[in-house]
Amino acid sequence: MDKLLDKALSTGISIAGGIIATKAFEFAWRQATGEEAPKHGDDEEFTLKKALVFAISSAAISATVQVLSQRGAKVGREKIKQAYGKQSEV
Repeated sequence: MDKLLDKALSTGISIAGGIIATKAFEFAWRQATGEEAPKHGDDEEFTLKKALVFAISSAAISATVQVLSQRGAKVGREKIKQAYGKQSEV
């Protein structure tokens, strides 16, 4: 049961973090460039330089969100286990 809870919590935090990070990155891209973020690889409006900056930036943010969500899930699991353990002792 603990493994199922761990996986569900990790997945939920990762999905929520990914959605929030995507929206924040798209907003920041729009503010910095004045253009919409590229959605498709075949957009010819974007130069190779912009495409590389976008790809590297979004990959870095994605990796950061993944690490932080895994750490957050671990902390959350520990808190839940501590709270659940204290209730069962009463």
